[in-house]
Amino acid sequence: MIGQLPWIIAAACAIVAAAVFVWQRLQLKSLQRRVMRAERRVPLLSELAPPLTQAARDSTAQTCQRIVERFRTLVPASHVLCFVAHDGRLELAAASDGQGPTYLRIGDAYEGESIIAWTERNACAALIGPSRAPIASGLPIADLWALGDGYRNGPLLGSRDRVWALCVPLTQPRGYGLRPAVIGAVYAERKHDDPFNEDELGTALTVARLSADALQRARFADEVKREAEIDPLTQLLSASSFRKRLREVLEGPRRDVALFFIDTDRFKLWNDTFGHTVGDTLLRALADVFREVAATGGFAGRNGGDEFCIALLDRTKDDAIAVAEGLRARIERTEFCAGPPDVPQPRIPITVSLGVAHYPVDVPQNAEAPADRLLEAADARMYDAKRDGRNKVAFARARLVR
Repeated sequence: MIGQLPWIIAAACAIVAAAVFVWQRLQLKSLQRRVMRAERRVPLLSELAPPLTQAARDSTAQTCQRIVERFRTLVPASHVLCFVAHDGRLELAAASDGQGPTYLRIGDAYEGESIIAWTERNACAALIGPSRAPIASGLPIADLWALGDGYRNGPLLGSRDRVWALCVPLTQPRGYGLRPAVIGAVYAERKHDDPFNEDELGTALTVARLSADALQRARFADEVKREAEIDPLTQLLSASSFRKRLREVLEGPRRDVALFFIDTDRFKLWNDTFGHTVGDTLLRALADVFREVAATGGFAGRNGGDEFCIALLDRTKDDAIAVAEGLRARIERTEFCAGPPDVPQPRIPITVSLGVAHYPVDVPQNAEAPADRLLEAADARMYDAKRDGRNKVAFARARLVR
């Protein structure tokens, strides 16, 4: 037995050496696969980055459509949907076929339990299908079948036993130790006999990271654009946006346009008496009335200070004058309070002076810069109303001749 000891030691060493060799070979193959995946992702990134960089300069809707297109090109699927977070819910923003499911239209918020809801709650990618998912270790993707959540958090379109569904969140970091904020999600679905493979899952995560950055930039650009177009106090169109839209209407197909130029009478006295905060409240209340009038077929804007404009489309001049007179009378009848009703306060009645101009009655169709001419005409009539004692509607009795 003692004489066999060297042979036993040698055999044990050989077995250990063989095991180490096999382990090294496996590690080497794993490393080679990782290198090959990395090499494949280099052209992927070069193909993916330019379109999404361009997308960051588009609107949110355009960006989402571009995300869907690139995702479907790189991760083939029968359906690809892109959702965007809005007011605490995910809204469908784009779909590979141009429309969403029959029960969910573009712009609708998704409500209910599915893989979408699970992904939003956990800020983590998820996969569900008819069996255990082929997810490689290291990929941050949850297998809902393995977790036992497949019945409650199933696919969005097909049934769990007929399709594979993948949902990847588009996230924005919130700081160290905090779960990232979900600003959107990409959902992909394919038939049960065509599961997502390891490379496609890795590609989906890469696309999602770049898409999240593009989406974040597009949303910021939309917000900046909106702030530039909307008056922050009244939420009406800003002066520049109102003029731009008026130009677009008058330079488009011929249609009647009536323009009201409105000045708030005694607003300075109201402001000086009650303060700027109460003055801002009054402007917001007036804006609500003007918005309601414009909602009948037109648009309204704040020209600056206590001046406003309303454009009514497809109205005759006589109709527009009647609307203006009704608006003037409504403002005159309204009691605008500067404070609580039970607190005595000076009474300063609020009225408005309106100038009305009409295209093509007051501004000929062949006039140059018709929008500017229409604004000038309405502004001039508004000053006529002020000179006539305020709380009036003024308009030209005949076509302007210039």
